[in-house]
Amino acid sequence: MSTREPWAPGADDDMLVHLSYEATRTLGGMGVVLEHLLSEPEYRQAFPRTLLVSPTVRPCGLGSYAPEESLAHDLEAHGEVFYSGLRRDNPERWTRVFQPVEEQHDVSFIYGRRDAPGGPVEVLLVDLTDVLRGYRVRMGTLPGFLARLHTLLGVDLPFDCRGPRPAAWRGLSRVWRERFGTRLGAAPWVNRLFRKAVRHGLLDAPALDHDAMLAIVLAEPVFDALERLRPKDGAGTVILAQEHLSLPLAYKALLDGRRWCRTVYYAGEVRTPRVLVEYGQGGQGASDARFYNIQRLGLEQGKTLDEVYPVSTWPNFQILRNGHLCDRVGAVSASVADELRFLDVRYALQPVTVVPHGHRPIETGWDAKEAARAKVLAHARKAWGKDFRLLLTHIARDEVCKGLWRDVDVCEHLATLLPPERKPALLVLVTEWNEAEPSDNLRALKARVDAFNAKDTGLHIALVNQPTWPAGLDFTRDDLHRATDVSLGQSLYESYGLAQLEALGCGAICVISGVSGARRALKAVCERQGLSEAAHPNLVVSDPVADARAAGVAHSVETWKALPASVLREQELRTAERVAEEVVRRLPRDAHEGRLLLATGWALSERLGWEPLIREQLLPLLRFPKEQAQDVSDWSAAHG
Repeated sequence: MSTREPWAPGADDDMLVHLSYEATRTLGGMGVVLEHLLSEPEYRQAFPRTLLVSPTVRPCGLGSYAPEESLAHDLEAHGEVFYSGLRRDNPERWTRVFQPVEEQHDVSFIYGRRDAPGGPVEVLLVDLTDVLRGYRVRMGTLPGFLARLHTLLGVDLPFDCRGPRPAAWRGLSRVWRERFGTRLGAAPWVNRLFRKAVRHGLLDAPALDHDAMLAIVLAEPVFDALERLRPKDGAGTVILAQEHLSLPLAYKALLDGRRWCRTVYYAGEVRTPRVLVEYGQGGQGASDARFYNIQRLGLEQGKTLDEVYPVSTWPNFQILRNGHLCDRVGAVSASVADELRFLDVRYALQPVTVVPHGHRPIETGWDAKEAARAKVLAHARKAWGKDFRLLLTHIARDEVCKGLWRDVDVCEHLATLLPPERKPALLVLVTEWNEAEPSDNLRALKARVDAFNAKDTGLHIALVNQPTWPAGLDFTRDDLHRATDVSLGQSLYESYGLAQLEALGCGAICVISGVSGARRALKAVCERQGLSEAAHPNLVVSDPVADARAAGVAHSVETWKALPASVLREQELRTAERVAEEVVRRLPRDAHEGRLLLATGWALSERLGWEPLIREQLLPLLRFPKEQAQDVSDWSAAHG
């Protein structure tokens, strides 16, 4: 247990608080944004303290927990722990800070710090495993918080609040913590029993938005801990909320922290539209064409999401619709801003500041590109048995919204369109799945990949179950991007889309999604360079939304909603054919054309850098002048 101070001497100044699943590790776009923000000197000057907050583990499966995934292991291995409510002995100073909150809410905190770009950051992890199980909550203070959310915000969530755990459970959990370092609710045998009981019908575990449930239960204990950790002497705290996991904490601050806390909602994604894109209504299946054409018409006609879809009782909708109440509202892209305005008309009544993500150009000369290509293709020859002449890549999580089956659609057309000198070709599709229990999405993808490879078309698809690939090999992820000829990324929902552009500065042809939040930023840069988006040699847009609209398959909200999935699938396949044709048309025929692609890709890539975006757009969104921070009314009274 470290005895050092968690922050630098004299840093009792403004603090930024960020709640996510990424306090100890970077998992996606949100973590990448944080890394670049933290590395900016002007940010460190504005916010000498940064506190990253996460639950230790998130509910999975039937509402059970997997303690082996605990972020506490990360902090213990790669950071410093100043206090752990899962251990017996702690410094008296931190025990006085955290123990009263732990006893009030029956949670455990782990507090420490870790290294980050630009310097150390504080980390606060919260163990809720004794409190939350599915929609059942054992937290005595929650009914009062839910009542206030309902009265002041109209948020109405279906929790089964049963009061605190019995004394016997609490006592056993205390013993379990001292012996094994986890709460009883996280014990593997408890979770196995819970899953068995659900499977045998002894316990009810309906399908839930576990993230939304977790968000509400986190809000009170995290806020109470912040009140004890916050800067004093007039310094302020800013809560940065990026999605529905962190918004309830912002709402709690609006209710009870107006004297010392400001709130910023910087929307990284909007979960309700994403779920509708991924699953549709009533088993319709995944379709971006259906949802975004409905949204377009809905916005034109002044309709809101809950007037078109029956989402008013969805927990994530209940949470997200009130984000406009935060002191400031921003969005990662214009498309996310549109989703917010469709979600609730009140988002249209105030400015939504669009602050796009940046892009990290990878330094690549022609010689470096050729050297990386030799390494990657040498490994490919060993792993997949051929001397490949064309390399396609796609790195993505196993999620429906990533549209991984669309890669196979495009490959089916590329197999017939690629010239002989470009074969054999290889698509390396990097993702992650549980071999014992792969998702339905992954099972369907594997079946299609196996069927495609069995045809031996001269194009091979390699599914790689390792999100960090090629870690451990003799080339790096940057080498992989340098070697890439075509980068695929045809998501159905993509709030921005950083991964689709990673190989852009390396001269790759990047296939981006038509609904990608990055698309409008790219379009603007292309126009400043005197090029149309369609004419840029490094860009191909896969846009089933516009293609379906142009085909005239539907013309009203009602007809789009009723459109058979088979019609949309036919349009999706036509889009795949067009994408394949555009890719083949752009492939360089010799080294001279390859060098030109490298030059045009780099010219576009370097204009999308992080530094000016953070300095000129994101920091002004987060910073509050002292006089503005002090001149606030009692929000709760004003909205009561």
